[in-house]
Parts: sequence; C-alpha cells; structure tokens
Amino acid sequence: MTVMGLSKFERFFRAAASLDVDKNDLKRYGDFVGAKLYDLLVVGRTSAKANGRDSVEPWDLPIAKGLQESVHRYPEIIGGLSVALAGTLKIMYRDVKNPRTSRWEGVTAVFDRLL
Repeated sequence: MTVMGLSKFERFFRAAASLDVDKNDLKRYGDFVGAKLYDLLVVGRTSAKANGRDSVEPWDLPIAKGLQESVHRYPEIIGGLSVALAGTLKIMYRDVKNPRTSRWEGVTAVFDRLL
C-alpha cells in the first residue's frame, strides 16, 4: 500500500518523532498502515451489518470516541495511525534514530494487541 512518497515519509517521521527512516522503512510503514486499516474495516463491517447497513460509517470503526468525532475520511484515520506509530516508535525506543526491522516488529505487535 503506497501511502506517501519517500521524501514526504522521511520528513513526516523526522517531524513527528525525530526519526530517520529510509526506503525499507517505507515498505514496513505501508504494510503496517494497510494491515491496521484492514483490521479496522473488518470490525467496522461487522458493526455496520449488525446495524442493518451495507456501508461502514466512521462510528462503526473500533476507535476512541474523541477520534471518531474528528474522523470523516480514511486519510484522516491513516494520518492518526501514522502519528501514533511514529510516537510509539520514539516512546518504545527512545535512543533509536533509525529504527530497524525488529523495532518495527515490536511496535506492530503492540498495535496488533490494541487495535
């Protein structure tokens, strides 16, 4: 899943969490965003069907109420996931400037448990 280009991705992570990322991280990031968005939509689809609807609405997604109220389009969800991902990388691995595969796997495991 291509969410953004490499230079924008590098600037985003530098601004969001003072992290230096590269082309390999862009693929990990795309995989992460795609998987989490899919997870949210699977649960959202179940909620929509339980309420007699064929389309998923923002309130069907398993996200906190405060975020639900400000989310109206999927790019906003991806943006929120991106900021949370960058911040979590920084919190979990404070001294790391360039997260490697094992760091991404650790953060992904946390999100898998929470979302």
